[in-house]
Amino acid sequence: MGRSIEGYTAGGACRVDGWTVVYLLMAVGSLAMAHASEAQPVAPSLKPVDYADEAKLVALLWSRSPDVVDARGAVGLAASELTRARTYPNPALDMGWGTIPVGPTTPGDLHDPIGNVPNYTVGVSELFELAKRGPRQAAAAAELEAAHAQALSTLSVRFFALLEIVGRIAKNQVRAAVAGGQVVAGQRLMELDKARAGKGDIAVVEVERKEVEHARLLAARDAARTDLETARADCAALLAASCPRFETAKSARHFLRERAAQTLPETWSAETERQRPDIAALDAALHAATERTILAERHVIPDVTVRLGYTYDTFVISGNQRQSLALGMQLPLPVLDQGQADLQAATAALVHAAQVRESLVETGRVSVQSAARQRQLIAARVQQLQAALVKARSLLDTMAGAARQGGASQVDVLLARRSYQELLLDRTDLTAEAYSATLRLRQAAGIFPRPDELRGTVQP
Repeated sequence: MGRSIEGYTAGGACRVDGWTVVYLLMAVGSLAMAHASEAQPVAPSLKPVDYADEAKLVALLWSRSPDVVDARGAVGLAASELTRARTYPNPALDMGWGTIPVGPTTPGDLHDPIGNVPNYTVGVSELFELAKRGPRQAAAAAELEAAHAQALSTLSVRFFALLEIVGRIAKNQVRAAVAGGQVVAGQRLMELDKARAGKGDIAVVEVERKEVEHARLLAARDAARTDLETARADCAALLAASCPRFETAKSARHFLRERAAQTLPETWSAETERQRPDIAALDAALHAATERTILAERHVIPDVTVRLGYTYDTFVISGNQRQSLALGMQLPLPVLDQGQADLQAATAALVHAAQVRESLVETGRVSVQSAARQRQLIAARVQQLQAALVKARSLLDTMAGAARQGGASQVDVLLARRSYQELLLDRTDLTAEAYSATLRLRQAAGIFPRPDELRGTVQP
């Protein structure tokens, strides 16, 4: 490898060291790998602050969630059906070669029978639908609107599922932080009890009890950490992007409290009904089924096929017209098929959509009332727990001050701190419950941000 490679140029000989060749090959390979990595699409990554940016979360789901992408594909198919309904049928071109002589001709001494007897016809026919294009186009437009609303409904389901997972991330991060503080306090308390047991102030069984309690605290902390990583993995699977932790446990707690305290409607209303994309999809489906019913009923009206033909006749020796036009019309007779099957299908779709819509409205009304009631009950529990937290914090500060002046032991301070931390855990769980109830109320009321291309409409 240390040998040189000799080469010759127009100016004379040159020498290239073997290591130089290796370095050049390595540089070329690095450039190729860099180019390949640039060519590959980079998966989006979230920042902790993005959890509060619902518009960004919606945009990611709109473009990356498999369920939403499938629903958007259905919109494209519905749009093609609308284009088909608005397009007139193609005209038909027919050509014919008639009066071809076979055997003796009349007159019998006719010169060149093939050239002087046949006629040549060319015709163009067009189908004209009567009283059908309007309802067919209206039905296709309504079905496209239903597909739009259904895509938005699918987005809504995935969006609130994502927010529920983000709430789990915040909750478990706060629990892990508080449980970590409990572990530290428990460790110090156990060390103090060991020292007291060594002096004979307390029984050894008390130390063993503290060790068991400390093991329980360790398990609780590790469980919170595991649940945190599980929630992050679920978030990543839903978004196809990495989901980070919140910057601090305090920011996670603030996220839960802020979202849980949103002002939301507590009763069902016409505005709430209009905001629900699944109900909007059913409204459009009802309109489409109604138009399909009208279309099926008008099947008894026959469509007209008009034909314009041109004939060039070579048998003029018999007195035939050399060139002529023909105008014709064809009408099907709706004797057997009068649209019975189409009418049956449209009627069934109409009844089904009406029943499902009524069920959704009733379910939504109950869900809104139930979630609103849950929020009220949780708010009352939060006030009670907040009062207990204030007292526990005051007791902790009092015990800490007394311990600095020699009026209380560190054991008493640690026990007061543990009580305060346990109340913090209860408050975290209660805030998470309020957050989940808020999500349920928002989902029942259809309150979520639309993508930029859907803002103000139900269409993508």
